[in-house]
Amino acid sequence: ERCAAILATLRKRKDADWFAEPVPADTPGYLEMIKSPMDYGTISAALEAGSYADAEAFAADVRLVASNAVTYSPELDNDCNKAARANLAAFETAFLKQGLATDGGEAAKAATAAAKPATRKRKSAA
Repeated sequence: ERCAAILATLRKRKDADWFAEPVPADTPGYLEMIKSPMDYGTISAALEAGSYADAEAFAADVRLVASNAVTYSPELDNDCNKAARANLAAFETAFLKQGLATDGGEAAKAATAAAKPATRKRKSAA
């Protein structure tokens, strides 16, 4: 139930369209690069079917969605990469708030930091 609520929240995000359904099989190089495709629609069906043994198994699939997107589109300024990092940060924060995280919030902190845009360091006036 808590996992379904988290997934519903993720699916409502404006940047979640990237992850709603499986990546089309004709996407150049995708299936050669990504050995375990995953998407929110497939996760939703697995939740409804009771296929997850526990919350960690659900979390592994949500994390796989983000990992696959970042692997296929590694450029930090790529829109899909940005969306993946932002969705992962939202997921890890919600997973923690629902009391499902077992790492004391470390994954949420790391994902939130990774989702922040790269900033240029200012040169100090010396």
